Amino acid sequence: ALANLLLLGKDGLRALLGHAVEMQSVLRETISARPELSVVNDDNVGPVTLFRAYPDDVDTFQALSRELHEESYAESVHRHNELNARIFDAIQQRAIQGAAIAIGFTSDCRHSTAGEPINALKSYVLSPFVTELQMRSVVEQVLAARREILANFG
Repeated sequence: ALANLLLLGKDGLRALLGHAVEMQSVLRETISARPELSVVNDDNVGPVTLFRAYPDDVDTFQALSRELHEESYAESVHRHNELNARIFDAIQQRAIQGAAIAIGFTSDCRHSTAGEPINALKSYVLSPFVTELQMRSVVEQVLAARREILANFG
């Protein structure tokens, strides 16, 4: 951070950080418009977005709250964690081949009241050259991997 401050100055560093936050805002809006996805860290306005994908039969407006607070939902937490891990693996393989935008994964971003870890897909903007189109592409790639995995998900 100090090197960037010295190189770019206060205004340059503000612009760099502002762009990262703006691009994450685009991503969060795109995620929020999709019934299959849910932002996990919507209370954080920084450059990192944690989000989860769900099967078609899940109400994503209530899913995270149920995962966090209802002990009877533990089996669903495991199933949703597995789905998100598989989505990450599929996108990671494509990214290694140069066919996808790299995203991250956290296996323990939150815990349910029963102590179950909740995982999430992770987007963090590192480049000042990222565009809105690329941020929307993250969602498109997640949805494509989700469809592929759900076709074979037991």
